[in-house]
Amino acid sequence: MFKFILMIKKIKQLLKTNSLISITSFNSLSVFFRLVSGFILSKAIAYFLLPQGMALTGNLRSFLISCQGISSSGAQNGVIKYTAENKFDKKALKKIISTSFFLVLFFTLIVSLVLIVFSKYFSALVFGNNDLARFIKILAYMLPLFTVNTLILSIVNGLGKYKKIIFINTIGYILNVIIIIPLLYYYNLEGAIVAIISVPSFLFFVTLFWVKDVKMIVVNISISNFSREYFNGLSSFIIMAVFTALTIPIAHVLIKNHIIDTIGLKEAGYWEAMIKISQYYLMFVMSLFSLYLLPKLSENTTNQGFKTILLQFYKIILPILILGFVIIYVLRYWIIRISLTQDFLPTQELFFWQLIGDFFKIISFAIAFQLQAKKMLFWYLFGELFYVLIVYFLSIYFIDMFQVKGAVIGHAISYVCYFVLMLFIFRKPLLIKTDS
Repeated sequence: MFKFILMIKKIKQLLKTNSLISITSFNSLSVFFRLVSGFILSKAIAYFLLPQGMALTGNLRSFLISCQGISSSGAQNGVIKYTAENKFDKKALKKIISTSFFLVLFFTLIVSLVLIVFSKYFSALVFGNNDLARFIKILAYMLPLFTVNTLILSIVNGLGKYKKIIFINTIGYILNVIIIIPLLYYYNLEGAIVAIISVPSFLFFVTLFWVKDVKMIVVNISISNFSREYFNGLSSFIIMAVFTALTIPIAHVLIKNHIIDTIGLKEAGYWEAMIKISQYYLMFVMSLFSLYLLPKLSENTTNQGFKTILLQFYKIILPILILGFVIIYVLRYWIIRISLTQDFLPTQELFFWQLIGDFFKIISFAIAFQLQAKKMLFWYLFGELFYVLIVYFLSIYFIDMFQVKGAVIGHAISYVCYFVLMLFIFRKPLLIKTDS
């Protein structure tokens, strides 16, 4: 009995002293709700819209990521970094909040205006015709709520209040199910489109109600607090975010459109289903990058500290990751049958290369976050361009050779190359000796 009590005390002490384990433990609850909601939504989309509808909603999500990324103008990672560095300096916080708010407002208005003016063009790009242009306009009107919510949560994240972030994300997953399922049932594809566009913006009202820091943030917004110093600092993150938002999601849309044109809409649906499954099993690890890695790397100032943070992350995450990937591959048939429908069984052939690519994606992203934390703009843009060009041309090449499987082969090889690039960029800090 005494040994058991002693063990419980040691576990509690470990959770207090190791923030990664603490965040990981609490984040598990959010991941559970996202998995459940993701399972329900994937099943519903697969049942009502079939692989063809899965492909079109996937295009919409990729386009949505681009619009949200540009409109938020890099606020998320930039504000997390500067807030984490200055969370005890009230004067600096006022400047960070005001500067980022007016930047976000400026970019949001531009993106919304472009979406309204060119709604038919974007409808053709995303849906293959301009009959759904009205939904692009709805997106334009919803964007301001999304970007303001992103800014608020970025500040809260930088302050280290990760539990609030996780809670609001959990509410978002539940809202997804509550809103999308009825709209999907009554209005089919159009209902799904409205829900996908609107749910991220509805989270603004959840944040307004739940986060007490909103009042502090609103009070500190003033044009007089706009800072050229932080504008210059955020400009690197703006360029990073806009570049990423204009390249990677659009590259995925172009690859998917190539599959639709050369093989078929159904096969594009298989690839989109694989991407959705990948997002669900990666969500646990990927969510830790912004919650844990970026604030830690932003606060760190030494090469030795960078390597120590990275090795600690690998030590805790990689064993879980490898075991999880093996289980996913073995159970891939049942994952498809349970989460989708029998129509998606050909997706089994895509798992191996997708898992290889996702493994290298995680280990390379853990290193690459240092590029954002330390504003290494040249290497960040070079790395993103390097990846986009490789994944696009390799995917097109292998799709023409191996049909839809070529897309996941291109995905795997691209992230292996990206990982090698990260090792080259950070070869000096990674080779430094660390204290035991």
